[in-house]
Amino acid sequence: MQVLLAGPGGAGGDSPFDFAKDALSRVSQIAVELGARKKLCVAGCLAAELLIARKALDSADVAQLPKLQRRVPKLLKDLERWPEPPDPYNSILRSVVSVKGNATEDRVRQGLISFSKASPYVIEQYLKKLEKFSKSVVVTDDNDRISDKAKRGDRSTVEEYPAHVNTDLYAILRLRDDIVKVNGHVAFDMLFSASPTGWDHWQDLQLRLPLKKARRGVKFDDGDSCKILPNCPNRVINKTRVVPPEEFCSLVKTKLGSQICCHIQDSELHQLYDGFPIAQNVNPGPSFSLRKVLEIRRLSNRMKLVLAYIVARSFWRYYDSPWMDSQWTSDSIHFLPESPVEDEAHSGDALYASKPYFAVEFEDHGGQSMEYCSSFGVIFRYPRLLALCIMLLEIGRGQSLAVEDYGSAEANLNETWTLAKRLTNKNRTWGDFDYPHYRKAILGCLNYTPSSEESGSVDTDVFARKAAIYDDVVQPLEKLLKELGFAENLHILDPIDTIQGPGRVLDIPAVLALPTENRDASQSARWLDEVNTINRYIQRQASFTSARAPRVAILDTGFDDEAIFFNGPGRRGKIKGWRDWAGDEESPVDENGHGSHTMALVMKVAPNAMIYAARIAKNRGSLKNATQSIVEAIHWAAIEMKADIISMSFGFQEEIPIITTAITEAILERKGNIIFLAAASNSGGNRREMFPANLDSVISIRETNSRGAFSDTNPPVDLDGPAAFGTLGREVPSAWLSSVDGEVAKSGSSVATAMAAGIAAMVLTFVSVGMETETAKLPVEVQRVWTKRGMRAALTRMSQNMGNRSYFISPMAFFASKDAEKAWAAIADACVG
Repeated sequence: MQVLLAGPGGAGGDSPFDFAKDALSRVSQIAVELGARKKLCVAGCLAAELLIARKALDSADVAQLPKLQRRVPKLLKDLERWPEPPDPYNSILRSVVSVKGNATEDRVRQGLISFSKASPYVIEQYLKKLEKFSKSVVVTDDNDRISDKAKRGDRSTVEEYPAHVNTDLYAILRLRDDIVKVNGHVAFDMLFSASPTGWDHWQDLQLRLPLKKARRGVKFDDGDSCKILPNCPNRVINKTRVVPPEEFCSLVKTKLGSQICCHIQDSELHQLYDGFPIAQNVNPGPSFSLRKVLEIRRLSNRMKLVLAYIVARSFWRYYDSPWMDSQWTSDSIHFLPESPVEDEAHSGDALYASKPYFAVEFEDHGGQSMEYCSSFGVIFRYPRLLALCIMLLEIGRGQSLAVEDYGSAEANLNETWTLAKRLTNKNRTWGDFDYPHYRKAILGCLNYTPSSEESGSVDTDVFARKAAIYDDVVQPLEKLLKELGFAENLHILDPIDTIQGPGRVLDIPAVLALPTENRDASQSARWLDEVNTINRYIQRQASFTSARAPRVAILDTGFDDEAIFFNGPGRRGKIKGWRDWAGDEESPVDENGHGSHTMALVMKVAPNAMIYAARIAKNRGSLKNATQSIVEAIHWAAIEMKADIISMSFGFQEEIPIITTAITEAILERKGNIIFLAAASNSGGNRREMFPANLDSVISIRETNSRGAFSDTNPPVDLDGPAAFGTLGREVPSAWLSSVDGEVAKSGSSVATAMAAGIAAMVLTFVSVGMETETAKLPVEVQRVWTKRGMRAALTRMSQNMGNRSYFISPMAFFASKDAEKAWAAIADACVG
């Protein structure tokens, strides 16, 4: 038993109010009898609320008739919703009122049973709806009615306010991911500008509503996270003053330099005696709509996800409130300019994606948001849900959609829905912002269909739609944030970048395979031959010892074990571990070739190393969705396989906290005796050093040619940061898929990272041999080479300074002029120092 759109009429010649009283009484009586006989607690609760509503109608006075003329028909059709489609004009209620003991009562009982089986959320919200109706009808004095109407934005109260309040006042509500509670009140942070054209200042105002009365406006769930504002002392403040409606505009016009705190008491606005520090430090000037921001600024993927989550969660939270009477679009979501903090490399005003506001003009422009479209020929009948889809689409794609008028509301709905479906099609790429959970959230709106508990009613079905928004939109976004590690620090974001154009979140180098006959590839091949000569020298030294072979884990696209390279003499036995997080393959596989290329390079440069391959993605495009796989692969390699070196030939444009945590935990678990290497970037001066290469705990690797010249595709060197390492990464020939004859040449910092991982393994092998050689007499401090700090020192000693704090790692230059003892001594000296 749920809601249906209101219809006119009473029974016989009775007035609608008399008929409503009779209907409420009769259904209440049936519910009581049914509840007692069937032991249905829900039926008893419903009976009580219906009886209260009936008594409330008895207490209504003449002044409330206009309001009741609108509400009573809706109440009756809220009441008349049964398992099958309802009859027009309340025919069931008329029948049950006029005749007792007939088949109509059986239909009422079936409806009550159906209602009792509805979801707890729908039941709770419907009972609250009845309670709200009852309270709104209870007789109040004139002042209470005026204030209550003002709170609900009743247009009949315009004459009670000076004209400028409705034409000049402009307010924006801070949208939050949490609920702020202060001294038993829910707090809303708002900003008011009394002059939308002058913008001389924004007045910070916090409006507090008692928790026990929250059901009369916005509904709040007990499970929501709460926050006690640090700028509002947790104490009861009794001294207040009533702010009459005619004085409110003057209040927010005054430049107080403090936050005004007000609360609602007895339907009146009370200002607290104390002022509070300003919580929303915004600069004078106009706000920027989301549409404008998308045109002139660029949001990173992290910003997009955080913003989308806050907007979607706020949309869900306010879905059954008067805030939905205004349009929710990229024109009504706004950002306020703030002064950047001192340590931010940002000039001018800063806008933050984690601080969106919902803008409302108090003047009614006739653009009220429609909940349901009942016209014929409409594909999707829920304009508000469609509006949320469009906002999420715009945020995800990083560009606003053109607002077009197709001549009618029906055409606008159909065209907009069709556009949204086309843009959300899985065959259309969104570049690097292509998260399945995000598309799922949008499709959750676009594919919404009424459940069996709904049958066309608007008002009560709002609660069912609200529940669907949470299940199909908010939860998938929340899950995505948690998977990426963004959920715990939603508000720790840089200002929105002013650079135009879409940003790439992830970059893994990818170039076309080049024939090995080209000049650079030939020089790279000779470089590898020289490295092989050094390895033969190290192998001769190792033959006299029982030195442990280093363990190298490679996180990439897997490897093709049918490729000729991996079936070479002795190589198969060096591959000690395989795990597939991109699929469920027990045998090694590579569908891309990148992983085969990097793994073969490591084995070429460090033929003595034991290799552990982890497939974290099938290809470079799916890496953006592989963050959890990367986390699990790091744990597997570092903790289970005890890898000495982990090679990560990939990168993100922004930090992924869960990956940072995984690296940190691995280092702690291994007491620092593990080395992480990662690709710096391939975007030149257009991009910063990628994550995780930019972590202090990771050695970042750049690309050079065989002569040590650093590529212009490398990111700029931070002159205040650590020295930059680079090694061969230009046109380096290596294995590919088994379907390709011979080797292919690849370039980029990912190639250089694999080379550096091999060189690091070579160093560990050489030091292990030295520790087993009596003549070497290496100090115990040389064991530091198994740490990031020690390996950096060893690589620095092995490198040539190319200027600009850039060091070319060259094993040939290091070993060429040294015998074994001198080479061991040089590495030991670097580790001790």
